[in-house]
Amino acid sequence: MNPDKPHLYIASNPEMVIKEIKKRDCILNEPIKPFPDIDFLKQFATSHYWSDSESVNIFRVVGTAHPDYNHGITWIDMLKVGKRMHLNLALLAQNQDYYFENKRKEPDMHYTKINDEIYISGEGNHRTAIAKVLFYFTGDTILHGIKYEEFEIDFRLMDSYRKIKEILFQKYPHVELQISKKIYKREDTAKWKKDYFEISFLLINHRKGRSFEFDSNESESILRELSSINLINKIFSKSKL
Repeated sequence: MNPDKPHLYIASNPEMVIKEIKKRDCILNEPIKPFPDIDFLKQFATSHYWSDSESVNIFRVVGTAHPDYNHGITWIDMLKVGKRMHLNLALLAQNQDYYFENKRKEPDMHYTKINDEIYISGEGNHRTAIAKVLFYFTGDTILHGIKYEEFEIDFRLMDSYRKIKEILFQKYPHVELQISKKIYKREDTAKWKKDYFEISFLLINHRKGRSFEFDSNESESILRELSSINLINKIFSKSKL
């Protein structure tokens, strides 16, 4: 390989590159993870950041929402199995600068970060794989110009919610648990914003037509008390409804 032109080596010899990488203990051999159910997770987001153009450490991208590529395929495998990889490799050979430019990527590349993990949540699967391989050889890490979202998820609260739902289903099927989110703070300027949320729960007793709201800090205490057979009466006695 010509050290000055790794893009030409990758573009013209993908099979050789795959064989070479598979012999190494290399991050490119890690399986591509499936993107979690973001619509469900968003309910437990304490903050949401959005940027029109973000710079991202390409090696922090761990998975994708694309169903064709998140079932055991590795990042280096993408050089072979990506449906449009031959077209993208041809473009790499013509213009490696695309991967090093600071301007926003066109067509769009869209990433979503969930706590510490970044996923491809839209277009950009082939280019992400190429960037990983290219930067592995060049020693670079940062890909610029990404359309980007970031959610900070309270997984502990999500776990409490699931457990409360399960106990209600078993013991109090007439009681519904709903989630409520409110923005209490926003930071923004042009082309980016960050929202902060307060999360609360609402118990609705459909048998008696009454409801009781509690904030996320009370969720664990509510869960602990669910072993009491009189819990629902106890909870709704706190409410004037």
